[in-house]
Amino acid sequence: MLKTCLAKLDKASAVVSSCLLGIMMVILFYNVCARYIFGGGIQWYMESTQYLNVWAVMIGCIGVSATGGHLRVTLVEDLLPGKAKMADKILVGILNTVFFLFLAYGTFLLASKSKQDISTMAPLKMAYVYWMLPVTAILNAVTALGGMIVDITECRKGGAEK
Repeated sequence: MLKTCLAKLDKASAVVSSCLLGIMMVILFYNVCARYIFGGGIQWYMESTQYLNVWAVMIGCIGVSATGGHLRVTLVEDLLPGKAKMADKILVGILNTVFFLFLAYGTFLLASKSKQDISTMAPLKMAYVYWMLPVTAILNAVTALGGMIVDITECRKGGAEK
């Protein structure tokens, strides 16, 4: 059941991330066309595309953490037998989870200090931009932990190994 949940979360994060990147590309395309056709583009294109890019990456990372599809060097893991391989999977899962928890804490501090309104996009407060980071970091920690549990379960069953 956990594996199915993580697979659905991976698919959902890929869809949301793709939509955000699509919106980013539309804004960039419109701005380039507007500069050549009308002699000027929209002021907030650069800022909006940067935010959309960061959001898309952080949301996409949720799915990568859920499925264990992140880049990794598996030389040591491949050489280890049975219980040592399981211990390695546990260590990697714990380190990933701890990393995302530290990231959540750091970005929470950043977001809680971002109440100022310094965005070039007038109605957008910077807090809206920064609060996405601790939320996605916590979701990444949860999915990294869930992925570790799935890895351990499959390793115990002698099933497919990543």
